[in-house]
Amino acid sequence: MNLQELISILKNAKKAQEIDAHRDEIVSLIPKASIMVDFNQQNYAHQYDLWEHSLQTVVGLPKDIPDDMVYLAALFHDIGKPDCQTKDIKDGKVNMHYYGHPVRSMEIVRDEIIPGILSRGEELTKDEQRRLIYYVEYHDDRVSLKLKHLRQHLNLGASLEEFKILMKLQVADAKAHVLIPIVVQRIETCEKLSGEYADEMYRRIRAGE
Repeated sequence: MNLQELISILKNAKKAQEIDAHRDEIVSLIPKASIMVDFNQQNYAHQYDLWEHSLQTVVGLPKDIPDDMVYLAALFHDIGKPDCQTKDIKDGKVNMHYYGHPVRSMEIVRDEIIPGILSRGEELTKDEQRRLIYYVEYHDDRVSLKLKHLRQHLNLGASLEEFKILMKLQVADAKAHVLIPIVVQRIETCEKLSGEYADEMYRRIRAGE
């Protein structure tokens, strides 16, 4: 398997099992992916292990997104969780937390996965690398319908379209959780920000609001 074959599988899979059938090939291409396999998240908002959650996030993305990097980002968005696990015990029940995992996931993608891909002779342009890193680092960014949140992402150097793609990743990620009220609210907000609502926000920002 090469990188383009992996992206094609991720982009076209309709079910998580279609990706999981290539698990050994994926781990061979990107060995770091093995840390996600069978990793029990032990968190009340998650019904899947880390690998399955990541696959569910991938297949939850629309198939027509023009930026292939978001499909790779969906696969690796939580890869930093094993390094960030902390235990919370309430009423005798264990509930793991993963504070700081988006940044740790980004660091793994930036410092290990991308160099590993390039060392195999695969091609990732500087801009593809930037977009992949952006989607991973901000996949769990808390946003609202306020202009300041779009403005913050524009100030990071993201385009409006990249922000909207990030919101689609957030929706897919959220839908791969247990649909508790806070998750449902996140889905509703990010769905708005992935479409025309964000266009109107952008127009207002450009108008000086």
